[in-house]
Amino acid sequence: MNTARSAFVHALMKTRLLSLLLVILSAATHAQPAGTRPAIHLADYDAELRRPDGRVDTSAMVQRLKELGVTTYYWLIAHAATDWDDLKLFLPEAAKAHIEVWAYLVPPSESAPKYSNLYPEPFRLDYLRWSEEIARLSLEHTNLTAWVIDDFYENHALYTPAYVRDMQQRAKRLNPSLRFLPLMYYWEINRKFADDYRTVIDGVVAAYPQSVEQIEHAWAIFNDVAIAEPCELTFPHYTPSHQGDFVMVSQSASLSGNRQSLTFLERDDFTGPTAGYHFKQLLVNDSVVWEEDVAGGTNDWHQIHVDLSQQFGGKSNAIIAFRLLDKKGVSNFGVRWRLKDLRTEGLKLSASLDTPAQWKLEQRGPFEAGFGDTIQAKNPRFQIPLFVMTAAQPIEFKLRHGEPANPERISQWLRMCLGEMQKGKCNGVVTYCLDKSTNSPTFPLVRSLFREHKPPNTKLAR
Repeated sequence: MNTARSAFVHALMKTRLLSLLLVILSAATHAQPAGTRPAIHLADYDAELRRPDGRVDTSAMVQRLKELGVTTYYWLIAHAATDWDDLKLFLPEAAKAHIEVWAYLVPPSESAPKYSNLYPEPFRLDYLRWSEEIARLSLEHTNLTAWVIDDFYENHALYTPAYVRDMQQRAKRLNPSLRFLPLMYYWEINRKFADDYRTVIDGVVAAYPQSVEQIEHAWAIFNDVAIAEPCELTFPHYTPSHQGDFVMVSQSASLSGNRQSLTFLERDDFTGPTAGYHFKQLLVNDSVVWEEDVAGGTNDWHQIHVDLSQQFGGKSNAIIAFRLLDKKGVSNFGVRWRLKDLRTEGLKLSASLDTPAQWKLEQRGPFEAGFGDTIQAKNPRFQIPLFVMTAAQPIEFKLRHGEPANPERISQWLRMCLGEMQKGKCNGVVTYCLDKSTNSPTFPLVRSLFREHKPPNTKLAR
């Protein structure tokens, strides 16, 4: 009787300890705390080698991935009904080669019945079941460390924060260390997405960057960092706005002479012909006294002089404001507007552009400003790891970046992404559909770049 009771108490304590551990882990924010940096992540996705019978040639895959020098391979479950079974064969072989594996699922928009006649088998579109089964498999094979869903935001009517939280809870009850990441495109990345999803995801895979600026913009959002520089008003790329959206900074002024004027230097970074959307404005007491479309021109500094003598109507005080206003909504029209060297005649401002933190900030819409308390030093609330996916397949590269889609240009884009990883602006880089056949002209260039950026004795990213 005492022996049985002792065994029961021991089992009960063990169960309570495990439950406490799971509560602690689930209570933590999935996004990493600021300042943490995972191990290097050099990865490849899809373009699996197959045997004549249609099954994945797992031995050949592992050998080529070892030659490539990756730390991680993203295993797509989409091309054949046997992909899940082949993953189980691939995992132990990959573990011997010290290669991590991320399982990669397609969403409803890329599956039957909407697209083709093939489902991701065997669990099809039951992503709650997938979360549990991937977690179970990760307990058997510890090099299966994460899973990804493609074209996530296109399907966000299904993948709501509540739904993703349910997926995560089901997976983490089985394996708390298993991570989930959505595949996003850069035009879908904004602060609203970060705020809505940051507590239910463990990172983001972002495809296909057009520039260094795109990567660094995404990094800033996922690290809770201000995008606008001091004395700058900005509207982000790949973000929609509505007519009447604006950002405005203002300062009080008092009259100190008989004639009033204001002079400042300004420049914006848009020189294209698209007009009628973003407008730069100077206001006095809510009346526009100077206005210019951001379209055309140059990136050079321009001096603006405005006579304000007729603007006060006998008043001894005024509100001076700079405003960036959308007269029509945009879908993808980023711009940065810089201001400096503000001088006045017959006016005394409460604060100059030398102290932008003292200006009052107002806005409607996704603008950002290097004014007010937004430029005060603050501790980031979160850090969402960012993994950059770049096209290594000529067809996809041409679609995203135009011609030429040759191996040299593909490798140049990869070098750009790896450079951002070295600068700490992303946590890893993954090549999309690199041809891994023995006669691939792109493979040797990617291998050389991976070897160049992989420190000796690199440990696997966790």
